[in-house]
Amino acid sequence: MSLSIFVPAYNEEKILEKNINKIYHFLKKTSFEFELIIVDDSSKDRTSLIAKAMEKKNPVIKHMRFENGPSRRENLAAAMKKAKYDTVGYMDLDLATPLHFLPKLIDEIKGGADIAMGSRRVRGAKVKRSLYRNSWSFFYHKTINLLFNSKVNDYQCGLKLFKKDVLMNLLEQLGYDKNFQRGWFWDAELLLAAEKANYKIKEIPVEWTEGAKSSFKLTRELKLIPYLIRLKMRGFKGTNSNKSARD
Repeated sequence: MSLSIFVPAYNEEKILEKNINKIYHFLKKTSFEFELIIVDDSSKDRTSLIAKAMEKKNPVIKHMRFENGPSRRENLAAAMKKAKYDTVGYMDLDLATPLHFLPKLIDEIKGGADIAMGSRRVRGAKVKRSLYRNSWSFFYHKTINLLFNSKVNDYQCGLKLFKKDVLMNLLEQLGYDKNFQRGWFWDAELLLAAEKANYKIKEIPVEWTEGAKSSFKLTRELKLIPYLIRLKMRGFKGTNSNKSARD
């Protein structure tokens, strides 16, 4: 197996070098061939300069910058279309989910899963987050479950792996939202499309700690509601009844 790991970054000059090096050295200890790609979503600070310097020092670390963001996921999707290897994934730069969970996802892909991902909402997960964020997360996930008849427990955990052909098919279906209205719902829409296509999804319980820096803003997230309603009216409904996230 070989891995293409993408790490989205926006104004992350304080943690970029430290955490990218952590990811690199973790992957280096495995037996897998890999590439590690920093996806700079139009950062305004020194993120781009640091990423370029790391790329020059290490050919395994790559840097892709987009000037039209922040897109909050669309540019990450565009970057992943350039993946070199047969298993493609992305993870949050803050490492809210510890790296030692990554091999568990790899094992699921090797075992036949089309998509393997960390989950904070299945038995065995250990989550540290504020009551406010936890309540909003519960409402968000239950709303999507009910609207789209979905069996996925956690759409937003920032640790996911895909078989490359599966991911490319899903990205083609989702397209590129030039207006960036989809926002963080991109993750959920991707998984809803995967359910509809009957891809095998495996959710792995993880540890997750809410970071000090968060881009979550309730007023902005509520703007997703019209997008969800339009998607529902177009008949987008999960149909994956025999290969659910609870398998």
